[in-house]
Amino acid sequence: MRLRSIISSTDQGGRVNVTPMIDVVMVLIVFYLMVGQLAIDRRTEISPPASTTGIIETQERDPIAIGIHKDGRITLNGEPIDASRVRGELSGQITRDPTLAVSVRADRDTPYRAVRPVLHDIRDAGVHEIELVTEQGS
Repeated sequence: MRLRSIISSTDQGGRVNVTPMIDVVMVLIVFYLMVGQLAIDRRTEISPPASTTGIIETQERDPIAIGIHKDGRITLNGEPIDASRVRGELSGQITRDPTLAVSVRADRDTPYRAVRPVLHDIRDAGVHEIELVTEQGS
């Protein structure tokens, strides 16, 4: 009987399997992309008026953010929205969670005639807690 020695032509001793490392890197990339989207400041382009009274904003909850720009544009959580749709959008969100608060950020140069209809829409949507955002002044 004759014994044969079989030697593989491909030696696996010097190779490193990088597949798990690639998987981890991909998960980290997805994680940072998602966190980056959550961290985008929804309050851009608005300079709120100064105030000497009020309370400092806390991060205990995340209120619905409505922005009223000086040129009349309205944003809901950073996304542009038509003024006629504000009440409907808020009504839907309040129906799902009646404890939601609304944070109104109006630019200091925005005339009150642009803010008043939005405040009426918020009230008519059934919101019970409205925050008017200002900057701490001296």
